[in-house]
Amino acid sequence: PERGGANGSLRFDVELKHGANAGLVNALKLMQPIKDKYPSITYADLFQLASATAIEEAGGPKIPMKYGRVDVTGPEQCPPEGKLPDAGPSAPADHLRLVFYRMGLDDKEIVALSGAHTLGRSRPERSGWGKPETKYTKNGPGAPGGQSWTAEWLKFDNSYFKGDKREKRSGSSGVAYRCCII
Repeated sequence: PERGGANGSLRFDVELKHGANAGLVNALKLMQPIKDKYPSITYADLFQLASATAIEEAGGPKIPMKYGRVDVTGPEQCPPEGKLPDAGPSAPADHLRLVFYRMGLDDKEIVALSGAHTLGRSRPERSGWGKPETKYTKNGPGAPGGQSWTAEWLKFDNSYFKGDKREKRSGSSGVAYRCCII
């Protein structure tokens, strides 16, 4: 792809060990039985299908899938470390711009991409940022814990952009990233 994108390289240890990918080995383990059952699907397509399915299951839109992405063939084709944002930088807006301008994104696109944080959470043992658990995540499904950016971290909506001061007091976060460019 012209700007990078899904190429299945995340399946290689060298990329799984990038700081920004910490913990994704668990997701890969969950997808491997599907890949084993359907060997003709590329990892690149499988990763995109998993993302689209998660968004839809969380109440988001149905994303039409287009198949045909090509997997890289070896770990030497993985991108170098440091291409994705760091957790909790001292100057969030400057950091996000540094990372995403080089990929050709403008401020509006960076804000839209950041909205993906309406889902999920951060874990300090993986990213070095966040709390071990909050009142929102302590009883979460699968692997409880972590710190979410929104109160309803399993619901696809625009709450990441609509957050208020109550979130900061009650255990969700993301105010710095959400507001730094807007």
